[in-house]
Amino acid sequence: MPHPILEIDELLRLVVDALVETSPRSAVSFAITCRSLEELTLCSLWKKQWSLTHLMKVLPGHTWVEDWRGISLVSGYNFSADCIRYKYPQAIEHDPSTEDWARLQRYASWMRGLHLGSYGKLSDNTLHQLSSNSPGGVLFPRLKWLCWDVHETSITPTFFRLFLSPHLKRVILCSYEFSDIPSGQLAGLVQIISFLPTSIEDLTISCGRGDEEPLKDVISSFLCRSGSSLRRFHSNLPLSEAAIHHLMQLPHLCSWVIVQGVPRTISPSILPPLEKIHLREQVALPWLRLIASQEEGVLQNGSTPTTSHTNIRETLRSLICPGNTIIDSTFLSSILKFRNLVTLYVNAHCYGVEGCIFHLTDDGVENLAATLCRLKSLRLGQICGSNSCNTTIASLLSISVHCLDLTFLETHFNTLTIVGDIQRLLDGGSGDGNTKCGLPELVVGCLPLEVRGEDIETIVAGFKAIFPCLTNFVDDEGHWYELRSKLRD
Repeated sequence: MPHPILEIDELLRLVVDALVETSPRSAVSFAITCRSLEELTLCSLWKKQWSLTHLMKVLPGHTWVEDWRGISLVSGYNFSADCIRYKYPQAIEHDPSTEDWARLQRYASWMRGLHLGSYGKLSDNTLHQLSSNSPGGVLFPRLKWLCWDVHETSITPTFFRLFLSPHLKRVILCSYEFSDIPSGQLAGLVQIISFLPTSIEDLTISCGRGDEEPLKDVISSFLCRSGSSLRRFHSNLPLSEAAIHHLMQLPHLCSWVIVQGVPRTISPSILPPLEKIHLREQVALPWLRLIASQEEGVLQNGSTPTTSHTNIRETLRSLICPGNTIIDSTFLSSILKFRNLVTLYVNAHCYGVEGCIFHLTDDGVENLAATLCRLKSLRLGQICGSNSCNTTIASLLSISVHCLDLTFLETHFNTLTIVGDIQRLLDGGSGDGNTKCGLPELVVGCLPLEVRGEDIETIVAGFKAIFPCLTNFVDDEGHWYELRSKLRD
């Protein structure tokens, strides 16, 4: 008699999925113990695949060959007739049978996610046979997401329809972002994008250097045709103003990577209820000002929206800003409008020659921490090595007291006066009586070489008073060795 848990479908699926994740070999053994478990377990095992290699290998072993170029049917491989007779004597007489193709189609029907990269490339002849032996030319009838490294794979647009499942929801097309795309490959990529169903929910296109005009045109055209199902759009490529206007009117768009400036003309619609925005170089502040101007569904100019949306200032949870972002009062005035932020990540760099990008004071940081108290991850630019910022260790205490859920922190504070600053905090009680966040490690900058001896004990005591759960300093050769050792004692 089977265990009662195996008679409950939902619990059985959880058991099978957990077994597949932890021990695929055990899952195979589990599948062959009972015919009623086979379909469920194999479906979970084949749900995600990282190439087409395993699928091709469900065909009889004498029908395919694998080498450094990938995997191919023997009958379509570039062998001489004598070589085929010697190595694969059955192949000439026995290509995959109807039953063999049916078995492959059965396995393909279990697949929900597929990553196509450099491993397991297929020849055009093999792809042609796959297409000819797939009902309606679609090999994966239930595929939901597809990740395609267009730089590494040789699949041409002719065979892209093999992957166009009616259930396809997520598509990732990627290549080396900062390299040129060969003209032939560029033309193929343009065709592939034109084939995409406009009903997809998640689209990521990260190809080339971002200045390929044909890609801009075809992506913009695709977006203008897309419906309200689109929820996430990430790309390193610029768009037409018409495409940006269309995106701004999609009611369910929740995540958007923005790589160009605010359009010259703004439509009378408000922004969709975005949850995540990733701003690229040169466009951060204009977009932040626009987003921060959203008031109860109405733009700052008083235009009335055509549709009703939840205010983006309430829905935004994650904001990523580029490396040229100056963190000053102007930046702060916009950021403080997004009170429900959970992740604020500013990828700004500090260079000694160009000066520090961090212009906030301790009061400014306290204002940010008190307003954005839901933050779990906070990065305010990469640490300043020149110690030219105006914030002190007191800013860390403000963050610890207000942002109780914080798990990652990288921010600027001047370490030149760290001993005296910490001593003043300790003498003043260092926020005694306040609940503080459980931050386990802190990203730090350059500590002055003269900090030694008793100062080490003082600094460690100060940090433990600010972050009671702190166990590690993350630094880039910043002379925190002794402090890290004492902190862990």
